[in-house]
Amino acid sequence: MSTGNVAVGLVGCGEISREHLKTYQSLGLKVVALCDLDRARAEKRKKEFGLEGAEILSDYRELVQRDDIELVTVATPVALHAPITLAALERGKHVACEKPSTLSIEENRQIVAAAERARRHVIFLSGRMRFGAAILARQYIKDGDVGDIYRVDVTYYRGRGRPGVDILKEARWFANKKLAGGGILMDMGQYFMDQVLNLAGWPAISSVSATTYKGFSHDLPPDVVYDVEEHATILARAGNTTFSFDFANICNHKPIRRITILGAKGGIVMDDEHYFTFFSEKCGPWRQTVHTTTWRDGTPGNDHAYSGLCKAIRGADPGIGTTPRQALAITELTQMAYRSAEEGREVRREELV
Repeated sequence: MSTGNVAVGLVGCGEISREHLKTYQSLGLKVVALCDLDRARAEKRKKEFGLEGAEILSDYRELVQRDDIELVTVATPVALHAPITLAALERGKHVACEKPSTLSIEENRQIVAAAERARRHVIFLSGRMRFGAAILARQYIKDGDVGDIYRVDVTYYRGRGRPGVDILKEARWFANKKLAGGGILMDMGQYFMDQVLNLAGWPAISSVSATTYKGFSHDLPPDVVYDVEEHATILARAGNTTFSFDFANICNHKPIRRITILGAKGGIVMDDEHYFTFFSEKCGPWRQTVHTTTWRDGTPGNDHAYSGLCKAIRGADPGIGTTPRQALAITELTQMAYRSAEEGREVRREELV
């Protein structure tokens, strides 16, 4: 199904906007308007991508009022995600919003209600990592080859990669909890939470025990706020399944990305060294077999996510994500982790308000 007839307006023309604009061009979406408080930045993107027909705006409220826009992309600091998404839904627009979804559980709940009321599709781009090797993992799980999933472990370390500090230095808002909501948990952590919760079938997290750490040196000017965590470790329970997450955007360790999923029939490992590996004893006890693949997904996750959304907009929903309800589950897990780290104890789901 062609996506070329979907008309889009982009709010936020910072560094991540390039990825959205590349996807628009790849899928043939029609860019109607670009919006940024810094008009010069929007003009720069317009010129960079040859968008002669796109209008430049500085107020998102003007963009969502346009009748010729069907889809609004929200690519702003996190503090603006909920206000812009809600305004777009109020005007009957579909929404693709950057991750993390919102700053709070209440904002997520408002978006869930608004999307259902408007009968419009909303995705959050934490779903970018549902593709690649995860496509294979999803099929093995669906086919029953993994069996009952009882253990999921995620480890993600950057050697030095604090947004707003070490990388993307112009985006200082990443270092400000008021604008970003947090550090590594709200940044890369959201991708991995989405990926493994989706593969596990979105079990309800019942309790969380977590710690966070901030203490590495930096060269930020003294007037720049830097109050977000650099390392976070989470242990979460969901029925018979235990999830653990260990995230760091700076640490004295080689960079690593590894996802392990263990089931009663088989196990899956996806990491930087081995794209996808499946372990089982299909040949009988003590006869472990190992499945690998030379296949690689050549389509960017952004393209996958937008393609599914555009199909859904045209009435052929292939199963899109991250949906508002899924985003709410991620926010609940994240907020439980922050509360546990702050209070030094396990936090149960029923304590959420």
